[in-house]
Amino acid sequence: MKYWIDVTSLPHVHFFRALIKGLEKSGNEVLVTSREFGIMNDILEKNGIHYESVGTHGGKDLEGKLVRSSERIVGLARLMAREKPDIALSKHSIESARVSFGLGIPSVMVIDHDTASKQTRLTAPLADVIVSPEATDSGNLCRYGASEVKKFYGVCEVAHFRDFRPSGKVLKELGLKKGRKIVIARTEPLLSSHNFHESTLFSVLKELKERRGELEIVFIPRGEKDSAKFREIDLIIPETSVDTLSLYSFAGLMIGAGSCMNREAAVGGCPTISVCPDRLPGVDRFLVEKGMMHHILDKDGIVEKALEMIGSGRHRERNGNTVKAFEDPHETLMSAAGSIIEQ
Repeated sequence: MKYWIDVTSLPHVHFFRALIKGLEKSGNEVLVTSREFGIMNDILEKNGIHYESVGTHGGKDLEGKLVRSSERIVGLARLMAREKPDIALSKHSIESARVSFGLGIPSVMVIDHDTASKQTRLTAPLADVIVSPEATDSGNLCRYGASEVKKFYGVCEVAHFRDFRPSGKVLKELGLKKGRKIVIARTEPLLSSHNFHESTLFSVLKELKERRGELEIVFIPRGEKDSAKFREIDLIIPETSVDTLSLYSFAGLMIGAGSCMNREAAVGGCPTISVCPDRLPGVDRFLVEKGMMHHILDKDGIVEKALEMIGSGRHRERNGNTVKAFEDPHETLMSAAGSIIEQ
């Protein structure tokens, strides 16, 4: 069987990593495509995943998004017309949806971000089956044209830790030692169409360092613009890609203005505060309801909660116990793919 997996964002590498290796181990051929987008291709290489890079991210500008997506569709269409995969798997990939539909390639799409309405409008009607967490709004998926939706209990980030063992090498690479109070921080996705507001993260981190100078804050930037601004604070800002999955095991707190790294951290057992300034997707609200994540927007409230939570063992233990009940999204994904292949 020949699978085409399109990876368009860094979290998708973690989501599909174990699945790609499992499919190849079972004797299947897997064609992985990506695009030029930050450190994503570097992470693919570090995970030993062979890929074809087609196109680039279009940035924040609407015209740029449209033009680059259109160019990527042309490139992928030509590649898939030659490769002729049996089925396409992706996670909210606009280009994969369009190319699969246009070339008659059966496709299964994972969608877990119900606030990304523009992407959903362009993908849900074209996929044969949508795989989605129970917490994701099915009404939106159907309203935007999904024909079949298969659900699983939990969040996609469970798959990120499948067959994964944390490594202490990440601490050495960052100049850190076990036992230090480590905080991970991540800004909002400024290039995403569903993000509209700037968070309070800068002022939060600045105050945390002023009040607790011994804290080691590892800031994971989304680009040079992030790095330039946050260098005003005494932070650890990696110059290359970082094994964040391992870092969650050693950190005492995650403060994120986006979504996916927050969910990763929570699933990985790390106490987590979301400072996302926009409406949370259903999966984030699900984790908040489960007590695995806190969502706070007031700067003073964030700082006080952060100081309370840093290194708290009870948060890590509770998160780990809750995750045990979550389903593996790969099982639902492959079940959906199998039902299509058998037709």
